[in-house]
Order: sequence, then C-alpha cells, then structure tokens
Amino acid sequence: MSKHNQPSDSSLAAEETQLARVFEQLQIDEENINDTVPSTNSSSLPRIDGGWGAWSYLATATALETLVWGFASSYGVYLDHYSTLYPHSTTLLPVVGTVAMGCMYLLMSPLSLYLTKYPTQRRITMWLGLIIMCSSFIGAAFAKSAAGLVVTQGILYGIGGTLLYCPTTNYMFEWWSNRRGLASGIMLSGTGAGGLVMPLISNALLQRYGKRTTLLSIGISFTILIAILIPFIRPRLPIPSNSNTHRPKVNWNFMSRSTFWLLWLGVLFQGLAAFMPVTYLPSYATALSLSPTIGTLTIALMNLARVPGQVVIGYLADKMSPRKLILLMALASGISVFAGWGAAKNVGGLVGFSLAFGAFAGSYTALFSRFIAILNRDDPHLPAILYSLFFLARGIGSIASGPLSSALMSHTSLSHAKGGYGVGEFGVLIIWTGVGMVMSGVGAGYKNYKID
Repeated sequence: MSKHNQPSDSSLAAEETQLARVFEQLQIDEENINDTVPSTNSSSLPRIDGGWGAWSYLATATALETLVWGFASSYGVYLDHYSTLYPHSTTLLPVVGTVAMGCMYLLMSPLSLYLTKYPTQRRITMWLGLIIMCSSFIGAAFAKSAAGLVVTQGILYGIGGTLLYCPTTNYMFEWWSNRRGLASGIMLSGTGAGGLVMPLISNALLQRYGKRTTLLSIGISFTILIAILIPFIRPRLPIPSNSNTHRPKVNWNFMSRSTFWLLWLGVLFQGLAAFMPVTYLPSYATALSLSPTIGTLTIALMNLARVPGQVVIGYLADKMSPRKLILLMALASGISVFAGWGAAKNVGGLVGFSLAFGAFAGSYTALFSRFIAILNRDDPHLPAILYSLFFLARGIGSIASGPLSSALMSHTSLSHAKGGYGVGEFGVLIIWTGVGMVMSGVGAGYKNYKID
C-alpha cells in the first residue's frame, strides 16, 4: 500500500488517544455507579486488541455469525424444495426468507438500545434467543403450510437470530479498538462462509431425508453448537450489579449531523441494490440457457469471495483514509456490475462477476467499524447503537429490494440492448444495481471530522 493511503502518525496517535479515553471513561462510569464492587484498574483487565480473551471472543463470534446468518442465507435451497411441497403457495413461500433476514436486520436497533441500557441482560438474551431458534426449527419441521413456515422459519428464526447475534456486537467494541476493522471483517466473513457451506449441507439433507428430518437435524446441531459457543461470548469490562438502576444515557446528538446521514444513506443505497444479484443470478443463468447448477455455483462463488473480501476490507479500514476507501468500494462495486454483469453472457462471465461482486459489494459491511469511529469520539455506549442503525439501513434495503426488483423486472425496454442488458427483463435491474453501488459512495461526502 502506498504511503499516501495511510493516515499520518499524528492522526493515528490522536485516534488511539480518543479510543483510549472511551474505554477509560466506561471504566470510570462503572466504578461510579457501583460502590459495592471494588474499582478495577486497567492493568487488571484482559488485554485489548489481542490475547486469549480477544481472540477467543472473535473466534466464537465468527462461528456464531457463520451459523445464524449462514442458515438464513441458504433459504434459496429450501425455497426450491418447498415449491414442490406447497405448489399452491408459490407467492407466499419467498416471504419466509425475506422475513427471517428482515427481522434480524430491523430488530437489531431496538434490541441494541435495550442491551446498552440493561447490560446485565445480554447473556440471558442469548439463551432466550437459542430457545426461540430451536423452537423455530421444530415448528418449521412440523409445519403443514406455507403460512406456518412464515411464522416459524421466518419470524421465529429471525427473532431468535437477533437475540443471539446482537450481544456479540456489543462486546466487539470492548475487546477490539485499534484493530477493530480487521476484527469486524473476520467476524463478518462468517456470513460468507455460512452462505457457502450451509446451502450444500441443506441441499444434501433435503434430497436424501426430506424437510422434517433436515430441519430437526440442523436444529439439534445448531442448539448444541451454539450452547457451547455462548459461554465464550463474554464482556471484557466488568458489568456492575446495579447497572439496571443506573442506566447509561445515550447522546443522540449525532442524529443532527450531516455526517451520520450521509454515511447512513450510503448504506441504504448499497442495501437497495446489493441483494439483487443474490436473488436473480440463478434466473439470469436460466435465461442464458445454462445449467441450473451454474446458477447455484454463482451464488456459492459470491459467498466464497466475501470471506477474504471482508477480512481485507476490514484490515484496510484500519489503515486507509475512510473517504478513499468508501469511494474505492463504490466504484469497484459499480464497475463489477456495469462491466461484469452487463457483459456476462456465458459461464466465464458469470463466474467473474460473482467473484468481483462478492469481494467488493459483499464486503461493504466491513466498513461499519470505521463509520462508527468517524461518528463517535467520547461516548462508550454509542458504538453498538450506531452499528445497529447501519444494520437498520441495510435491512430497509433488503426488504424494499423485494417489491422493487419485481417492478424493475417488469420493464422490457432494453430487450434489444447488447450484452446482459438485453437478456430478458434484466436490463433495467442491472442498471439499478450498478447505480445503487455507485450511490453508496455518497458517504464519502462527510466532513465533520478530519481524521484522514
């Protein structure tokens, strides 16, 4: 990396000093509100940015991300199987996957705010989430209608997944500071790994054993594995026993800053477009008269590219200027769509596009840790809330992309265009996806803090 892409030593020192103050303030707050617990100096706390505690937390959080989000990302396999079981509910079945993902994105914000005010409830929340998730598998296994699947594999799974996943993000900001971008990238890479592995496992089980045995076996396996993981997802800082009666106050002044809204809108624009290829690449492959296996392969490769992509982008988020990285991601993602998907009319083209789009657009969430550093300087309770608000923007994009994509696919005005733009009704959809990727760069317009 060139020297010009790295912050100056003075900028890094200032940022590290600010982050240190955050953790120091949190410790002071905890000591002030809990007179019954002896004060804890920083030397007695576990090491930050490394050591057994930080790395064991990160490994556990990544494993949890792989399970929770990996299963949700593999719904396409179940949709194909369910279509043969419930042939009269083809319009309702796609809602199952949308509801599950939507719940996890949208419920993050209120739950994160609740757990910030009541930190002692985080562990209980995770165990409750595990119970609800286990119930969702059992309910879906015995569901006799598409509506039953919406309630169980959709709503219940989404609620359980949120309760399990949200506390892990709260602890991320305690264990990792100067290397938080890298840590977040590693954790988020679990989604790509799960999205690659879980469809293969699910498809093999469905083909051999059917719906009920598949869901019960995965449900039992998830329950055992997650029950083993939960004890390792623990805080670095001590939680006062009376913190529920002395709730921390959240400073909401960031809501009035243009910086927040520019970054938030960038996430929203990216979310409104990022889910289009995942949904429609199999159909696009069919429109090209390619084997159905090619459509499945493109999704698998896209998830595969996200694994190293999240890690690399997370690492760069700790090193590069935020503005430059935001613009780089926006332009690279947009080019992958316009020049990649727009020109893909064979297997090689689809494979190339899947890898490029997965590596750039699929790794966009690794930027969230740096967005938080831009917005937050001295409030130790704010990072988890900011993180969930960016997830909210992505969730809105996820849910809106369903009806939006249907409207875009109704246009055939580009049916005579060259390349992928002229394949079926995909032309307008491809253009929308590319524009959304480019528009995600609007976040580079922030100017409240000069940290680059």
